[in-house]
Amino acid sequence: MIFGRYHRNQRGSVMVMAIMIAAVLGIAVASILRWSLTERRLNERHALRLEARNAAEAATEFAFAQVRYRMDNQTSFPVTMLDPDGPDPLEPPPSSIFAGSNVVTSSVEVTGGVVRSITNDLSGTHFFVDPTDPNNQFDPHKGKRIFRRDVLILGKATVRAPGVSDITAYVGQTLSMREAPMFAHALFFNMDLEIAPGADMTIFGPVHTNGDLWVVGQANNGSSLDFRGPVTVAGGVYWGYRTAPIMGDGSIEGETQEAIRFTNKAGSLINLRGQGNSFWHDHKMGEAAETTETRSEFRVHSSNTYNGYLQTSVHGVESYKPVAFGDYVEDPTPADGVDQSQNTGRAMIERPLASGDAGYNAQVEAQKFARKAGLYITVNPSSTTRTGKSPTGADVSIPAGEYRAFRADGTAVILPGSTVGTAGSVHPTPGARPIIQVKSNQMTDLRRFTNFNPNANRSWSNAYDPKTLDIIEVDMNALKRAVDWTVNGSSSSLIYDYDNSSTDSAYRASSPSSVTNTAAYNMVNYSSSDWNGLVYIESVDAETRRDSGVRLINGRGRVASTATGSATEGLTIATNDAMYVLGHYNADGNINTNASSLTNSSRFPEDVNEVPTALAADAITVLSQPVFNSSGIQVGGWNDAMSATRHLNSRHSSYWAVSSPSSNNMREGYDSSIRPGNYPTDASPGSWASSRSTKLEGSDTEIAAAFLAGIVPSNKNNNSQNSGGAHNFPRLLEYWDGDLAIRGSMVALFESRVADEPWSIRYYNAPGRFWGFNNILAEGRYPPQTPRVRTYRRVDFTDLTPAEYATELDELPW
Repeated sequence: MIFGRYHRNQRGSVMVMAIMIAAVLGIAVASILRWSLTERRLNERHALRLEARNAAEAATEFAFAQVRYRMDNQTSFPVTMLDPDGPDPLEPPPSSIFAGSNVVTSSVEVTGGVVRSITNDLSGTHFFVDPTDPNNQFDPHKGKRIFRRDVLILGKATVRAPGVSDITAYVGQTLSMREAPMFAHALFFNMDLEIAPGADMTIFGPVHTNGDLWVVGQANNGSSLDFRGPVTVAGGVYWGYRTAPIMGDGSIEGETQEAIRFTNKAGSLINLRGQGNSFWHDHKMGEAAETTETRSEFRVHSSNTYNGYLQTSVHGVESYKPVAFGDYVEDPTPADGVDQSQNTGRAMIERPLASGDAGYNAQVEAQKFARKAGLYITVNPSSTTRTGKSPTGADVSIPAGEYRAFRADGTAVILPGSTVGTAGSVHPTPGARPIIQVKSNQMTDLRRFTNFNPNANRSWSNAYDPKTLDIIEVDMNALKRAVDWTVNGSSSSLIYDYDNSSTDSAYRASSPSSVTNTAAYNMVNYSSSDWNGLVYIESVDAETRRDSGVRLINGRGRVASTATGSATEGLTIATNDAMYVLGHYNADGNINTNASSLTNSSRFPEDVNEVPTALAADAITVLSQPVFNSSGIQVGGWNDAMSATRHLNSRHSSYWAVSSPSSNNMREGYDSSIRPGNYPTDASPGSWASSRSTKLEGSDTEIAAAFLAGIVPSNKNNNSQNSGGAHNFPRLLEYWDGDLAIRGSMVALFESRVADEPWSIRYYNAPGRFWGFNNILAEGRYPPQTPRVRTYRRVDFTDLTPAEYATELDELPW
């Protein structure tokens, strides 16, 4: 009995324990169920909160697209551009975007803020993208002084779901619009950039191309091509020639293994070929063809090796172009004889259009040099009356060999030295040295030709026929006097002047003794308020006649400008024609080639008073500085009377014009005996110097100016010719026995349409090239009316509380 009672008690204990365990399990299950339901509700709310945030962010992205479109198509905009009560408020995304979601479409809001200029340099004008800031490591604009404008976009969105209270998200995101002056680059190419120097070449300053970058050595002499600044490429980077150059004897230049080096953040130069000369680390990464895999490999290699100093399309580099200008597109079918290229960049130098003219675009017009010029000159170098333009786009009849000048508003101006003004009015004080002269059949450019097909072998029916050009000559001394006396209020003007003697390099004072009335050097109907540092010279029908050019002479010393540091300091001269620069320009001609010197002529201004200058044209050719002996006879440099003669006394055939290039026919030009003109710009033979059958040798020449011009792309019209590359961007016509120092910036924006003949080595021999990025430009002092290119960047994305959102709205001026 005792055992039975114990057994019954034991069973009772088990039942109690079972009940307790069941209860515990029930509590646990209930807890788990409650936790699961709570977690589900939390997850659901988290998902809804994320959906609301994504909707608010999508609203700001949609607003960004609207803002970018406006900025891409407007040259300027007020700070209140995004005023919701203004004529063009931001629109929220269409409700269809949120179809099938929990977003309450009526709740979606976007609000744009004030457009604010952001600066960080002492000038209070520019934003310097500091390359040492880790945040800027992969910023394509690092190292540049740019114009930056930021605009805050606020977004709001609400989501609603059954059984869940509404959830609203608030975000703020800033769009940064960055305008980079074109001359903030050492090199800026709107198309493929090709560089193949035969000697050492070091490029300081930022480099950008909207196409591909082709780099290669041109001689097995241990030389190198070094990029010391950031390089950005909207396409790909490749070692080799895009189209190999054709040499003077008709042979094809071969590729070499010369070093191609880019810098990294430590300032070290690293060869593109890689360690141990393994292979070229370009977009092909040693493979025969470029693939998705090789591009990915290049992206990783370049990022790790060059730390953002070499970036291409695989890093997200975009094409930079001026507002409202389309992309440059090379002719896709060069062999069909029809030019289908999209050459919109050339509009920058073209004459103005009236609103009713075909092709008129108000935003493009606003950026043309012709529209922005403070002094507009239209010249007819032909032998018949032709129709030019005023700066307003209105037609102006110009008699043969004459010109007319205007202020920006279209008011007629009479320039010093002019014998007639608008409608034939007589200049009140004639006799001053003229600023503008038209000279018919003045000089020959051996690169430019007529009646010649470079695709066919030369023959009597396909003879090389160089062009003799009508020249619009601009006397920079006379222009400087006019600006000094009319704009700067000076009573004298120090200039350099030729006088056919050994003292031609000396400064001389104010006006020639033959001019007794110095008021003759004033510009009539012009005042200091009209001047903005930009002179535009329209060459009437230059693009259709294609046998003229604008030439700048007497540019030695400081050119026409207002005071250093003033709002209009410097000078920009632009033309729709080809341009020739004769001799030193904006420089004294004392060239320092010491690369380590702070007075090196390829990078540093010669004194604190140097001003930023620019030259813009269809093409730019440099003619070397004339040099005279003690008897006043020219012994070196350019001379018009000798412009059609060849430049060497060997390897020239008397049948050069009708025989294809060979080792015995390497030089273009005539070899008839002739005397140089008594003056460099005398087209007729002179009487002082001895007769000779070759050009005078090119002499040392110094230029301090940025260049904006066109090129002839490689294989244009299927001609198998090379563009000449950036190392031949300034055109040359002489056998140089000296150095050419150019400090500035070089911008290739379009295809040439006047001087559109292909590059060749047959009419010149290169000087010592000392070309560099002017430190004035690196400091953010740009020539007047420098064109800009725009890019965009998203910055400062922030989640906002309702209170912060309300505060941001309250701070807006509307």
